[in-house]
Amino acid sequence: MTEPSSDDGRSFRRETERVVNEVAQGLRTLDDGVGWFSDLVPTRRRREVLQEVAGYAMQAHVTAADGRAGVARSGCEAHG
Repeated sequence: MTEPSSDDGRSFRRETERVVNEVAQGLRTLDDGVGWFSDLVPTRRRREVLQEVAGYAMQAHVTAADGRAGVARSGCEAHG
């Protein structure tokens, strides 16, 4: 298997940015975003998306309360 070209990487980052922003703005449902994320192959792509979203959260100065509210909206269960 060959590595994707740098153009493929830039294109994927733009797609990621678009999808994440559409979900954040309510232009795309969370379920649509989850479906897009779930369809990503290879798994490395999912890791890239999560790193990108973490960067957005850091830039937005997300608080712990924001994080808890987001997890609650997502329907994910917190364990711990």
